[in-house]
Order: sequence, then structure tokens, then C-alpha cells
Amino acid sequence: MINLASLSFHFDPVEDRIRLIGNLSNSHQRVDFWLTRRLVLRLLDASDQLIKKTSEKVSQMPAEHQSAMAQFEHDEAQQQQSVLKEESLDHTDETVQLLQRLDISFRDGRYQLGFFENGQAEATGFSILSYAEMHQILHWLHKGCQQLEWGAPSVLFDSGEIEKRLQ
Repeated sequence: MINLASLSFHFDPVEDRIRLIGNLSNSHQRVDFWLTRRLVLRLLDASDQLIKKTSEKVSQMPAEHQSAMAQFEHDEAQQQQSVLKEESLDHTDETVQLLQRLDISFRDGRYQLGFFENGQAEATGFSILSYAEMHQILHWLHKGCQQLEWGAPSVLFDSGEIEKRLQ
């Protein structure tokens, strides 16, 4: 199993998929996966409950304010990330595998992602992420959905209660 110590994303309108590139910017073995619309939209749909269950701040908020706090933490995590320019994502000569499944577990304040190729019983790779890094991954998946016009909501976490208060 390969440790994916860095994750990069490329939104491909021709393939109508998101390309996840593991280990592009380090010395580890590179791995490329195609992420389909179905997989990504399911992950984003489940992200609300994932964050509510794994964030101490969010879980301690009253239920009617949890989504707003999750969105606040999500926005805060975006300010901490470093981003490579799109032109630096060289991916033309690399083999790409279809990502069939992405398992996410949470233990000791960290997320472990397991990447499964089509038909594989064992994970091809894994990533260990902090809370902020997990939000950054969710941000890039959400951004890809919007760029590829997959019908993702305008904000990742339902902030309906914020809009109601502002009216």
C-alpha cells in the first residue's frame, strides 16, 4: 500500500472527471486516480455528517447551528492551504486508475483515507490527514463539482440558518 503524502487535483472537462494525483510533489511513488461524479457527490453528501461527528466544536453546538459552525471551520481551513498552479500538474504520460471506493476513518484526531481501485480487495494507497487537511480535500472536491457543473450546492455545508437570520 502506497502512502499518498500529497494530494493534487485536476478537473478534466473532456473526461468529465476529477483526476486525483497522489505524490506529485514529493519523492514517493506517484498514483493517479479518476474520480467519477457519482463517487464525489456521494462523498460530499456524506461530508456534513462526517464533520458533525468528528469535529469537537461542531458536535458541541446546538443542532440548529452545527452546519454554520462546520462551514466556518471549512472556510478557516481554506486559509491554511498552499496551492500549486494548474500548469505545474504534469499528468499527460501517467496511467490513471478508476477509484472505485474511498474509505474514510477517524481516530485520535486524524482521518485515514483508503483508496481502492476497481475490483481490488485491498487499498492501493492511503493518506493520513489532519482536520484542516480533510477540509481542504473536501474543498477541492466541491470546487471540481462546481467547475465540471455536476450540480453541487453553492456551499458545502448547509448554511440555511445563516441565510434565515440575515433576512
